[in-house]
Amino acid sequence: MISKSILFLLLVLILVSCSPSFNRDKALFDRSAVKAKFKAIDDLNDCYFEIKENGFTDFYCQLYDSLKNTHYPGRYTQQEDTLLLKFYNKEAYKMLGKKALISHTKKEIVFFDVYPGIRNRLLFN
Repeated sequence: MISKSILFLLLVLILVSCSPSFNRDKALFDRSAVKAKFKAIDDLNDCYFEIKENGFTDFYCQLYDSLKNTHYPGRYTQQEDTLLLKFYNKEAYKMLGKKALISHTKKEIVFFDVYPGIRNRLLFN
């Protein structure tokens, strides 16, 4: 009986320690104001990328301007004109990549892993 209790407590401890780190950052993420917003318009899906205060980013797509069907929050650090992206959900890297370059003259943001291999391009909103 004691070994089952210990096993159960160990399992609970492992599950709690492996919970996504976004849950810890969610309150600060929600309070952070948007500094810049980019969007890409498609027939059915409009995608948005927001740069927020406190080093947060938010990438999401909306169906018919109302329903969010994807949501990838993350963090960023800036090295000169390049943003180094770190998403909580690794699926976001397949769409965007690990780096972003903002062009203020063209009013766009370009996502890539290795330049010039562009993965996605969004415009200022």
